[in-house]
Formats: sequence, structure tokens, C-alpha cells
Amino acid sequence: MSLFLEMFLRTGILLAHSLLALCAMVLIPQFSQAADRPEGFAKAVTGAGAAGVVHPATLAELKNALCADYDHNGNCADDTPRIIAIDHTFDFRGSVISNGSAQVTETGCMANACPHGGGQWAIDGANHFCQSKPPATVTYDKAGLQRLKIGSNKTLLGVGPHAGIQGMGLFIGGGAHNVIVRNLTLSDINPRVVWGGDALTLDDADGVWIDHDTFARIGRQMIVTGWGSATHVTISNNEFDGRTPYSATCDGHHYWVWLFLGHHDTLTLVRNYVHDTSGRAPHAGGMGNAEVRAQLVNNLFAHLSYQGAIMSRTAAAHLLVEGNDFEDVSHPLFNDTRQPGTAYALFAPVAPAANAACQTALGRPCEANQQYLSGDDYQPQDAAALAAFTRYRQYLITPQPVEVTRAQVRRDAGAGHLDQGSF
Repeated sequence: MSLFLEMFLRTGILLAHSLLALCAMVLIPQFSQAADRPEGFAKAVTGAGAAGVVHPATLAELKNALCADYDHNGNCADDTPRIIAIDHTFDFRGSVISNGSAQVTETGCMANACPHGGGQWAIDGANHFCQSKPPATVTYDKAGLQRLKIGSNKTLLGVGPHAGIQGMGLFIGGGAHNVIVRNLTLSDINPRVVWGGDALTLDDADGVWIDHDTFARIGRQMIVTGWGSATHVTISNNEFDGRTPYSATCDGHHYWVWLFLGHHDTLTLVRNYVHDTSGRAPHAGGMGNAEVRAQLVNNLFAHLSYQGAIMSRTAAAHLLVEGNDFEDVSHPLFNDTRQPGTAYALFAPVAPAANAACQTALGRPCEANQQYLSGDDYQPQDAAALAAFTRYRQYLITPQPVEVTRAQVRRDAGAGHLDQGSF
């Protein structure tokens, strides 16, 4: 081969590689540039920063690393910066023993009787959930009703593909702030039993980043905000896997996904993969004078039955829904006429007036959502929802096109997709 021809071929190969790299930068700017810092409402969250790393080996060591000090009300008072790195699954099932047993057997009910089996039982509890349902004997693990409290200035980080917590959920609240939870699988919290435990609770918390986690097989909520505020929260790049043998809707789908009930919640939900569920992604507002501002942007919702995906339940719950992809979803947005909430969600084709309204309120056009094999019965454009975000422009994420979302989210969401280096 002549020197000229060899140089020509090498130049062509380098040029081709450069063009491919340039195309990748154009198509996926947010994934490559935002991998190690939060966006949206939690953009100022740093967690433990560059603090020292601890590697708990036992259940007791993990609990102590997350919170080493409590106040007289039982709230976590530990604000020492600390990175808690875990590289395996901590299984809390069977770990809470009283009266000689780790389980409780009591009278509850079936949440919804399924003619062919595969239903979900329920604990009666303080809310008397079972008062109008036929009684049934219910057995559940005591650990699911307890929670691992996380103090301020903490980073809980899963290292590698097998990091996780089973059987007990996380609690960030009681004034806790500046917390990061990344790359964990949170799973198997009494999945057979409604009220058997939530995976992650935010209640009187500020500045929380939940990123690249997987949620699966949970008794009730995968993420819930309590009566206290949940402010400056970003929930990003997570997988919410609703596949379950215990379904309240009798179709193998989990019903309770996200419940936002805080006194003043400000949340960003971006690039999450929600699949095989049947409602409440989210249920926003509806109880306790909940006041919610949530931007749902570039999420992928797939195979959602019954009430589908997004539910805004009261006039103080405002949802900005942009650039999301709905695939096989019964109701991308569900309209409960008994509890109507507000949302702004454009679908193509977009009228010029709708874009003008976004430009006025947000300083930019809104990105339309797309649906495939999904319901189109309710596509709200509530002015109150759009106006509610005017004062929060600095926290809003500018959406990517839905076509980019569709490929990236399915590929990258959930635990096991972070290159973290070594700890």
C-alpha cells in the first residue's frame, strides 16, 4: 500500500470517528454532562461532598452510618458529612424480632379480590382500610414497617451492580437536608401486603437527589412525600419496575408508585423509566392540603394499565408535563372528576397559542409529549398549572426531544449504570 493511500485511509477513519463523536454529543448532551450532578430542583445538592467514605458490612453498621445520632423526638440529628458506600445487598427481612418472631399474623383483608388469584392482601391499620372488605388472615414481616433514617449531608452510594437494600425502606425527613441516594436497588418490602411498607419516604426534607436507583416489589409506595414539605427534590434516571405476583389490580401490575402529599413539595422527575404499573405516577395532592409543584420531563412510561400514569388531584397540585413518552398507557393523564387537579401537558399537534403561553410563563416553548397505543381522552392545558412555575424558572429543565428520551431512558435508567470509579 502506498504511503499516500495509507494516509488517506487513516484520515478518513479519524474523520468518521470525529463525526460519530460529534453526533453523540449533539444527541445526548444531558447524560454526558450531568452524570455527576443533579439537575432541576435539587441542582444545589452536594450530599457528603468529598467527605470520607465508610463501608458498612453489617445491618447494624449500615443503620449507624446513615444516622448515628437522634433527637428526643426520634428524628435523625446526625449532620456529619459521610459517604456510605455499599457493594452488596443488605437484607433486613427477618431482622426485627419481638415476642420471638420476625413476622406478624393478624386479620386484614384482600385489597381487591382477584378471580384468578394473584391479588394483594392489606393490613387494616389506623386508616381502617379493610372496614368495607371481607376479612382475611394476613402475614407480614415486621421490618417492612420500620425505616432506615438518613441524616443531613449524606451520600448513600451503591458500588457495582449488586448494591441494594431489601425488606426495609429509607426515610429522609425530620428536617434532614442535602442528601443523595444513588445506584441502589430498593426492593422486596412485603410485596404481598398493602400498607406493608414504602421504599422511600420524604417528610420535612430539603435538598434530596434520588438518582439511578431501581425500585421493585414494594408493598405500597415506591416514593412518598409525607405531610411535611419535600422541597428541592430531583428524582432522576430511576427504574420503577411494577412487575409483581401480588397485584391490587389483578393484572400483575403494581398500583402505588409515587404519592406526593407534602405541605409544600417542589420536585423534578426526569428520565425515569416507569413500567408495568397501574396508577399513581404520580398521585399529586388530594389529602392534607398538599401543595405540589412537579415538573415531569423526559420520562418513559410503558405498559401502564387501569388509571395509567399521571394524576393531579387538587387545585393546589400543579404538574408541568413535558417531553414524556407514553407507550401502551391506558391514560397518560388521568382525570378524576371527583378530585380535579391542574396540569399542563401538550401533545402534538401543538397550537400556536399553547406555545405562546409557555413562552410567556417559562421563557421558552414547551416540549410536546408523545403517546403510542395509549389513551388520548385527557390532555389538560390548565393556565393555573403553567403560571405556578413562573417563579421557579431557574429550576426547570429544558426538555430533550422525545425521540432521544425513548432510547436513552430504556437503556440507562436504574441501578448498575454508573461509572463511579473506585471507593
